[in-house]
Amino acid sequence: MEDMSIAYLQAICAKNGYELSDTKHDNDCVDYTINCGGYPIDDAECVWRSPKLEVQLKSSFSSVTILENGDVQYDIPARNYNYLVDTHRFTPYILVLLVMHRDEELWLEQNIDGLKITKCAYWISLKGQEPTENKNSIRIVIPGANVLTPNALKKIMVTISKQQEL
Repeated sequence: MEDMSIAYLQAICAKNGYELSDTKHDNDCVDYTINCGGYPIDDAECVWRSPKLEVQLKSSFSSVTILENGDVQYDIPARNYNYLVDTHRFTPYILVLLVMHRDEELWLEQNIDGLKITKCAYWISLKGQEPTENKNSIRIVIPGANVLTPNALKKIMVTISKQQEL
């Protein structure tokens, strides 16, 4: 499952020309850093060149529920959650969750027309939420509109470049 989430994130980054770097050590629960070379768009409001984004990458089918309104309910490990809510981070930090089919045979579709990772990934910034004292996990809700697409990632990088909160 983990390899599928990495492939998904690599494809999204590649489409935008962003560099995806994995961390050698799981410090601060950061799995990957996304680097945008130059400005993400040609806009005078973009202040920072080469914005960076840190990512905690997860994939699941068992800890996920799609709610009636399309939002995604996920039970995240408490340790990861507490790193994600920290307000004293220099680099913006998000959770990316690839929602998977229960049936492994449905994870990937391939034919003469292309290769497709089924389902999709969602993202959320939990910065500023209350830390948890839970020992195992905490349930979060990711807005269904937060599908991680190439365009969504570009908007995130623009937001960072403009020195705005995610």
